[in-house]
Amino acid sequence: MPGFVDVSNMTALEVKRLGQMDDYDEEPYQPRQTWKPRAKPEGVKHSVDNVWGAAVAAQRINGEYLKEEKRTFDMVTGEVVDRKLRNRDIMLDILANPALLTVEDIAQGQECRKFLQNDITFRALKGRLTDFDSSVSKVIAVEQEFDTAKHKLELAVVACLPQSHARSLERQATQERVRQTSGAVIGQPGVKVQLDVEVVKSNFSQQWNTWYTTAITADNCAVFFAYRQELAKGAKHTIVGTVKAHRDGSTQLNRVSII
Repeated sequence: MPGFVDVSNMTALEVKRLGQMDDYDEEPYQPRQTWKPRAKPEGVKHSVDNVWGAAVAAQRINGEYLKEEKRTFDMVTGEVVDRKLRNRDIMLDILANPALLTVEDIAQGQECRKFLQNDITFRALKGRLTDFDSSVSKVIAVEQEFDTAKHKLELAVVACLPQSHARSLERQATQERVRQTSGAVIGQPGVKVQLDVEVVKSNFSQQWNTWYTTAITADNCAVFFAYRQELAKGAKHTIVGTVKAHRDGSTQLNRVSII
């Protein structure tokens, strides 16, 4: 008969299984779980003075600004003989243990912040702000405390600012030293001269793939010239070169060699 199954030749177990098949139904409906965002970790707050002081301390420990970890290897064994952490990592370690901060670190951090604040304000008035200056402005805008969750970018930037401060001070000292020269120029264009000089600045030009050096002569005259390698600041040399031009009380030399 339609709708019935002949079970006369089935065993009891087969009949039982057949009954279980009739009892089967679809899986009960289970609503899909909705996505929920993970709770953001709470930030740790640090005072402005401690953050800037920790950045100064990290610069003092490394002696330079390191964006990435620096390792020195033994040339024979290949083993790591020296390892320097990123300034940012050292800064965060110090913030976790503020007792490591010294009075000098705090004072230098305050001086660094004040200097950069004045420098940014001055250049903003002149309309000379760069993209990096905009990042520095955001750091300086934090006046009370830094939050490790809210101010991740600012904490990354502040780690490099003590080195920026040091470079700015060095640049100002160089400019002041050049301003203190006599302003007298040397020779006429095309004349070959020999001079005893002291190097006050040497910067590399990516565009021209050479070093541009500013130096002061024994007669307190300013000269500048291109040279194939960096000349150390404070080094004294006897140079030979050809006068190329006179600019703003300084003498530009060409084809310079050290004797």
